[in-house]
Amino acid sequence: MLLSKKTSIKVSREYANLIGHMCYAAYKLWNVCNYERRNYKDLSLLVKYPDWYYQKSAHKDGLWFKQLPSQTAQEICKQLDKAWKSFYSLKKSGGIEDPKPPRFKHDNIAITYMQNGIVHEPGSDTIRLSIARNLRKYMSETYQINDTFLYLKNRIFKDVDMIKQIKLYPPENGVCEVIVVYEIPDEDMLSDNG
Repeated sequence: MLLSKKTSIKVSREYANLIGHMCYAAYKLWNVCNYERRNYKDLSLLVKYPDWYYQKSAHKDGLWFKQLPSQTAQEICKQLDKAWKSFYSLKKSGGIEDPKPPRFKHDNIAITYMQNGIVHEPGSDTIRLSIARNLRKYMSETYQINDTFLYLKNRIFKDVDMIKQIKLYPPENGVCEVIVVYEIPDEDMLSDNG
């Protein structure tokens, strides 16, 4: 069974800068992929319609995709794909009169680290998150930030063993909102006691 917990983590100026850059890259990647879907007829693409599989492979060498860990960038494309599927099903079902397609983002959006991008020792209150190579290089050259990983510390991490996802929201005033999605064993049903 999957559960989630929300918390706030105080981050250093360097970490806030790193997370902010990743949230910016996520918003740009969303808009690039959304533009491609909205204007696919005019762009003369190699496919009939740019679905999730096409977009994740077509943009994997793009600037914004390379600024994020691979699974995080793929998750942005997947979220956009879900939004478009929802739009098409609403159009088909008529559930909403005149539904609007997914909008372009106008500000930084949350990023999601998937299980493979997270290193967590059970019982530890610290997690390690990967940083994309291109982002590390840019941050080193521009801001002299030479971190190779993000280390986040919070007591919530101590209570969970199987972390599946971590969602990081853009930092504000040195504080980053975090949602931790983790797995716990399913509870066995009690036998019927009559």
